[in-house]
Amino acid sequence: MDPFNSFRDYPILPGHVAILEGVLHRALEERNVSIGSEEADELARKIVKLYQTGVKDGDQLWEMIRTV
Repeated sequence: MDPFNSFRDYPILPGHVAILEGVLHRALEERNVSIGSEEADELARKIVKLYQTGVKDGDQLWEMIRTV
């Protein structure tokens, strides 16, 4: 299953926003990408898509996004 092409419409819960933001900032820092760039936007979309497939754990999200 490709997690980027199959997702459910899970709402982003307030407690999970910080997790998603942390994963994004970590990915941006590792890749030396600025927050306003097109690459940052694409990373953010991928992180949200993973979340919407049911991946809620920050460590699991990180492991999945760093291989993209």
